[in-house]
Amino acid sequence: MITPQQQAHFDMFGFLFQKKLLSKDEVAQLTDEAERIWDGERAQPGYKVDESGSHRSKFFIESNPSLHWLAEDDRIYGTAAQIIGSELLFTGSEGVVSGYGQARWHPDRRTLWPGILGYGCVKAMIYLDETTADRGALRVIPGSHRNPMHEGLYQMLRWAPEGDDMHSMEETENPAEMPYGLPGDQMPAFIAESEPGDVLFFNQWLFHAAYNAWPGRRYVAAKFAQPPKNETHLKFHHMYNGVIFDQHKAFAEHKSERIRKMARQVA
Repeated sequence: MITPQQQAHFDMFGFLFQKKLLSKDEVAQLTDEAERIWDGERAQPGYKVDESGSHRSKFFIESNPSLHWLAEDDRIYGTAAQIIGSELLFTGSEGVVSGYGQARWHPDRRTLWPGILGYGCVKAMIYLDETTADRGALRVIPGSHRNPMHEGLYQMLRWAPEGDDMHSMEETENPAEMPYGLPGDQMPAFIAESEPGDVLFFNQWLFHAAYNAWPGRRYVAAKFAQPPKNETHLKFHHMYNGVIFDQHKAFAEHKSERIRKMARQVA
């Protein structure tokens, strides 16, 4: 369980980096199981990587019973529940083998509708490989989950061609052409250099990025959110977390009351 100081840290800066949260044995078992799952997916007819060259598996935790413990473990579920409230909804998971060298600055969630900023959603990132500033560590801009910084940093984004969301802008070779006169990897940020077993919890409104990554960098992520309380929250989930309207059967019918409660259907 987290301390009041850690809660204050998350509230103020938008993230909480928990070192050695999982044991070496747990990480070894998790890595072996993840590799088994990925190998099985690669062997399926029609397998292909996404546009970034990454192997990205949705419902990674939900669809594999051997990983269900990650969703309800007190160190992960309990931390998320303290951070954003005990009435959690599980909003999906992923297992990723990266194929790219950089993920440019972006927040997972954007303020497309008035009054939505601050709606509680948190992501727990578990890297299965060591990361450093020079080798793919996640970077976050502390405090960028709140205004005026959050929307101020939208200069780093561009509207998608279809016009219904914003994506990271392309970076130029000339830093002077960038919004703040800096290349992406020199933006002021906290760099979460991690070892297997560390877990980074971050508010999904927070701007984050990764540079100097390598093909094969692996992570597992679990996502949680507060229950929707109004039509704007529902619209938000239809865009970003449609899973809450049709939860994975394995979770909706799980023997664990904690998981069933997190996977309750939202009308």
